[in-house]
Amino acid sequence: MYKNILNFINSTYKAVNDYGFDNVDPQLVRYFRTEYGKDWQSALTEHLYKKEINNDKKAA
Repeated sequence: MYKNILNFINSTYKAVNDYGFDNVDPQLVRYFRTEYGKDWQSALTEHLYKKEINNDKKAA
């Protein structure tokens, strides 16, 4: 549980401070900008985090 929280904080920090959206599909970024307005970055970060968690569960 603690590790998941730490990973989420770390991924959020990287996304905001390192402009980590460079490797994200531009169409996905465009969708989140359109749907979420000024909060698109946090919504996209949450989406990518959930997608990463699901991929980790499938790999295990």
